[in-house]
Amino acid sequence: MASIGIESAVIELLSKVGLGNADFRLKPLSANGNNRVFTVHYDDRKMVLKWYFHDAADTRDRLGAEYSFLEHAWAMGLRCIPQPIDKTPSAHLALYEFVEGQKIDASQVDAALMQQAAQFLAQLNTQQSRAAASALPEASESCFSVSAHFEIIDARLARLGQMPIESDLDKTATEFVKRVKKFWQGTKARLQIGCASLGLNLDAALSMGERCLSPSDFGFNNALLRPDGSLCFIDFEYAGWDDPAKAIGEFFSHPGVAVPHAQFESFMAQVLKPFDHAEQMAARVRLLEPISQIKWCCIILNEFLPVSAKRRNFANPSNDAQARKELQLSKAIQLFKSLQP
Repeated sequence: MASIGIESAVIELLSKVGLGNADFRLKPLSANGNNRVFTVHYDDRKMVLKWYFHDAADTRDRLGAEYSFLEHAWAMGLRCIPQPIDKTPSAHLALYEFVEGQKIDASQVDAALMQQAAQFLAQLNTQQSRAAASALPEASESCFSVSAHFEIIDARLARLGQMPIESDLDKTATEFVKRVKKFWQGTKARLQIGCASLGLNLDAALSMGERCLSPSDFGFNNALLRPDGSLCFIDFEYAGWDDPAKAIGEFFSHPGVAVPHAQFESFMAQVLKPFDHAEQMAARVRLLEPISQIKWCCIILNEFLPVSAKRRNFANPSNDAQARKELQLSKAIQLFKSLQP
């Protein structure tokens, strides 16, 4: 196989699952995202190997979050996910089941696929599942109060406001961030009024009974359509405990594969069904949806931040940083236009 610097660690990992030291082949599977992903060919068996990004400036335990979340979901009987096989945290490697399936585009998203996605979230959040998941970590950028949601957007905009300016493109992005920030200030003021009308205390934290298990970065861009029409959801490195308003809002705001907003209410009703106060929670989800929309404008622009650029280069060393920036700025501008009142 081609040398990628992890051969001995892969051999050790395969040995842990009883596959010995026989020859194996690694084939790059994905050059996107934050990690390097390969198929492992071992005799007639095929698995997925993830080599997780790690950096002193980004301390998130991506492997731990994903692997523990999948272990929990698999133990709960969910099979719309790849089975976790084994891991070597010291080498930032994990093995998963290889799933036969195709990526999904927006033209394929119909009521049946939306139903499967809602069912997945609902099954993750049965009372039995939540009771058994106390050891799982909080999701990346988890928010359990309205003020925490506000702080996340404020912090993201502040980081983007400090992006290095090394080109005209960077200058254009900086000016665009100023427009988003101004729009956010108006949105935040409206949300404060809305919270007051619903009797929501901005600083009150959700109780454990109101929190959900969230895949995070949840959308059809992180799903495979199996030949039998069933979905397999992938990529859970940001997963953990979170606010249902964030989990649902980000699903409908996700720019990866657009979903029909007309199904927001039916989707939300199914996802919240396992919770005791579903109607009150639904009102909060509706109110806070604009936060997710603005957050995605910020996330798309991560390409302009040095740490995010390092992740992209790790996942794909041949990445064209300038072209990637141009593409992401264009996406962010288009998404922002759709938010204008």
